[in-house]
Amino acid sequence: RRLAELDGASAGDGAVLVVDLADSGVRAWVNARPEDPANPHRYIDAVSTPRQPGSTLKPFVYALALERGWTAATRLSDTPLKEPVGSGLHAYRNYSRGHYGDIALREALGNSLNIPAVRTLKFVGGEALLARMHALGVTSLRQHPDFYGEGLALGAGELSLFELVQAYGALAGAGRYRPLALLAEDTGVATTPTFSPEVASLVADILASPAARRREFGEGGLLRFPP
Repeated sequence: RRLAELDGASAGDGAVLVVDLADSGVRAWVNARPEDPANPHRYIDAVSTPRQPGSTLKPFVYALALERGWTAATRLSDTPLKEPVGSGLHAYRNYSRGHYGDIALREALGNSLNIPAVRTLKFVGGEALLARMHALGVTSLRQHPDFYGEGLALGAGELSLFELVQAYGALAGAGRYRPLALLAEDTGVATTPTFSPEVASLVADILASPAARRREFGEGGLLRFPP
């Protein structure tokens, strides 16, 4: 059913990396693209090729803030924000172009709001975020924090789907990081604590909550997975 919905949205290219969290073993590494007789060699491995990750780093930004004493109820400002970029001002916007004013961290993350994420990155710092991503096996983000700026929270850097899945494994695994294993004999690597179990559990709970994302995403859609 999910594939049919994507096909109806004219999604032609895609990739999936399936991982068993019990041992971090990769079970499937799949790329899909429509045939193009005029350009048969246009294949790109979308699992290993770095590209901008959009909003997928926001959970790590908020995890760092939770480590520093914030809670799911901490109030954040979702109001218009402009920042100097180059010789001008950049206006940050949410996907819906709307604003919700004073909002709880739980809803800011659940609804993937851009402006609260930028303000949260200002609180935790780009250097701290990059250091944590490196600890989670992300090697593609090599530049100085100033190179990315606050846009790092919104996908300004580039990393691969493989790195992203590997990092998310720590959030799903009680805060413990373990490199993904392509071969069965490589699955015995010990885990390394990168977030506390409490922080990892809270972030995972927010991401799984339909109520936390209702403002921007509604009740159903692709994010509604069966229990």
